[in-house]
Amino acid sequence: MGKKLEYQETFQAIQNAEKIVITTHRSPDGDAIGSSMGLARFIEKLGKNCRVIVPDEFPEFLNWIPGANKTIRFDKNKDLVKQILSDSDLVFSLDYNVKSRVGEEFERLLEKLEKPMIMIDHHREPAQDYDHYIHDIEASSTGQLVYNFISFSGNKDKIDIGICEALYSGILTDTGSFRFPSTSARTHAIVGEMMEIGLDVSKVYNNIYDNNSIDRLKLLGFVLGQKLHYFGDLQMAYMSLSHQEMQDHNYQAGDTEGFVNYALSIKGVNFSCLMKENENGSVRMSFRSKGDFDVNTFARANFEGGGHLNAAGGRSKTSLAETEARFVEKAKALLLK
Repeated sequence: MGKKLEYQETFQAIQNAEKIVITTHRSPDGDAIGSSMGLARFIEKLGKNCRVIVPDEFPEFLNWIPGANKTIRFDKNKDLVKQILSDSDLVFSLDYNVKSRVGEEFERLLEKLEKPMIMIDHHREPAQDYDHYIHDIEASSTGQLVYNFISFSGNKDKIDIGICEALYSGILTDTGSFRFPSTSARTHAIVGEMMEIGLDVSKVYNNIYDNNSIDRLKLLGFVLGQKLHYFGDLQMAYMSLSHQEMQDHNYQAGDTEGFVNYALSIKGVNFSCLMKENENGSVRMSFRSKGDFDVNTFARANFEGGGHLNAAGGRSKTSLAETEARFVEKAKALLLK
């Protein structure tokens, strides 16, 4: 399913509900939080009760987004979340295409729910068990899809500066500041419309990108200086971080955001990866590519992941060293064909 845009059906489902829940994926990023808060603000303007549930911690630099301080973390409030879901009339899945993206325990709750569910997302190969979809793999971000939904459902007059700031945060971060191929003429048109409403783009950029801690910059220096592996013959580079190395640099959620793009920025490199070891020894992976190199397919085939053509995620349950070796092996098998 490449595109399914049920704007009116989604709006009617909101109108028919009173208690609405918005969920997003583990390790929420700018698009997850931005799109969720923008949609929540719109739903509340319709006079509905809306709660936003995140599986776990999100980066501190997103706390300024209007409403972000009201999100409920599943990992810290499991009983409360269970009650909220039980009492809900309608549940949204934002910025993820399969329920496993919220984590195993949270996924089991969502699978048991007998409530109408709506997906708003732009990742490939979405689950087919939702009641309604606003799904388009060509959209730059879920933030863009939420803006389109509000606008094309006949509610553009309800878009205020707070909604713009939230959705623009998602668009800005998921397009890599408008440099990724998913950035379209519609993406730029939306930003223009937001600016006419009163959006201050400099404020959003500064809040997100000019808000680094000294520890984050030192971690970046360490990664680039000591943990960057370059394979010129493969046009590939990757970086890895152990849990201990992150602890040594006072790691906070979101500190490695964008690191994988530094490897991709090397002249001649078309494929990059960042690997991070979790506290339990498993490994989270971020993949990026240029051109036609499909990291979505690579992630799905080798590391239980997926995403977009040029940006995807994955995971490994083996050690960091074993994961690195397997990554290089699979990359060589593919790139040396």
